[in-house]
Amino acid sequence: MSVPAPALSQLLPVGKRLTVDEATPVPDALTTCKASVDGDMVLSLEQEHRDVGASAYDIARDRFGVNQPKSAEQRSVAYSDRVGISVVKCRGGESGDEDITIVVRVLKPAHQKESAMKDLILGYTSAFKKQQPCGKSS
Repeated sequence: MSVPAPALSQLLPVGKRLTVDEATPVPDALTTCKASVDGDMVLSLEQEHRDVGASAYDIARDRFGVNQPKSAEQRSVAYSDRVGISVVKCRGGESGDEDITIVVRVLKPAHQKESAMKDLILGYTSAFKKQQPCGKSS
């Protein structure tokens, strides 16, 4: 999936080799992607189908311990310098009502930059929505 390259490059450390590993440990529920630079995992991304309810702001605070996450898109996006979360609401589609949560985390030795994380999570979420992840109607 296309991601904002300028934002991503601000979060990744300088290195010689970038590798990306994608997996679906729980089919139709969880997809993961891990980026490594020179063998060090520096960024992870998860897409998870969830029950309806939690806002991105709540997930950032409660699951990732971000004290005061910034929010955007009416709290469907939350971010800090090390994590970005978005919630895509799927209503009335093939799977019924559910949310798809996207989580991007910066791991050491990557760079932590709040503005780059905001740009990355907003850009990735926009590209994700263009794939119509909710099915025929949402």
